[in-house]
Amino acid sequence: MTHMHLDSALHRLAVELMNAPAVVAEETATIREVARLMLAEGIHAVPILSASGEAVGIASDGDLLGRPRGDGGHAWWLGMLVDGTGADEAFATHGDRPVREVMSAPLVSIGPRNTAQEIAEALLAHRVKRLPVIEDGRVIGVVSRTNLLAVVESLPRVRLDDEPGAGILSFLESLVGGSSLRGVDRPLTAHAATARAVEALAPAPSPQPQPQFSAADFRARVSSFRAEIFDHEEKERKAADLERRRQVKALVDQHVNARLWQEMLQHAQLAAAGGETEYLLLQFPSDLCTDGGRRIDVAEEGWEETLRGEAADIYDRWRKELKPQGFGLSARIVTYVDGIIGDVGLFLTWGGG
Repeated sequence: MTHMHLDSALHRLAVELMNAPAVVAEETATIREVARLMLAEGIHAVPILSASGEAVGIASDGDLLGRPRGDGGHAWWLGMLVDGTGADEAFATHGDRPVREVMSAPLVSIGPRNTAQEIAEALLAHRVKRLPVIEDGRVIGVVSRTNLLAVVESLPRVRLDDEPGAGILSFLESLVGGSSLRGVDRPLTAHAATARAVEALAPAPSPQPQPQFSAADFRARVSSFRAEIFDHEEKERKAADLERRRQVKALVDQHVNARLWQEMLQHAQLAAAGGETEYLLLQFPSDLCTDGGRRIDVAEEGWEETLRGEAADIYDRWRKELKPQGFGLSARIVTYVDGIIGDVGLFLTWGGG
């Protein structure tokens, strides 16, 4: 085996390795319908799409079944789910729930140009068995551990101890849980490779080889660490963004009733009794403003026209009820995230020295 063979294996692209076309399901589909789709296609997971066609999660057979004890026999369990039969009525009705309630989200995905090494690092970092491949917002395929094992198994049966780049190949092998490539005892059949990939969520520990050090191996480990940190931060960012959008939607639909308004004024009165000259009536994400809070950030006139939902209600009540009584209302940015506008605060003011 030459270094060129190894380099080519590590740089195989997702678009070359993936199973395509991807089998997908809509988030409104029932668990039973998705189970029927998995049985018909002979697959273990499907990406889930929103009404707009955006991939928002992935549902595995384990997700559909609530992860019963043991990994075996999922096809049998899925069959029961499709038929609507089971040990009790609760299991039978479970299949009528929409799949969005049990899918894994937010979705972790890759692009068609990601390499085999990058795919392996992502699988390890997120502790998953498969990744949807997304291009221009569409799911075009799915790449799994099994696909990476096929790459490993396609390499020639030779001893690698003295070969250039052996450290990188060992690194890739350890990420996907492949069998040992060091010697002739390596299984050769695709069936053996597939069985190893689906046998367990994490690969079993293999005997420790004699320590071998190379700069390429160290660089691979640095790359793995950085990929794990980046993917973790990206996952947290996507989760925070999703929560922020949900919060904004709730605030757009939420309005201030008379009882809540009176409670706000009572709290403001207590603040005045404590020597304060203003009171924070509402703190909300800047996304609730139609311009993302930019007018408020630069104190530009007309900022009140950008308010929506609960914030707009407060402004309207202040204008009608409190402004004639000499109260003021100010808006300013109260938090920034990495220099970007975060939350906005609406303050009732009454001055005083």
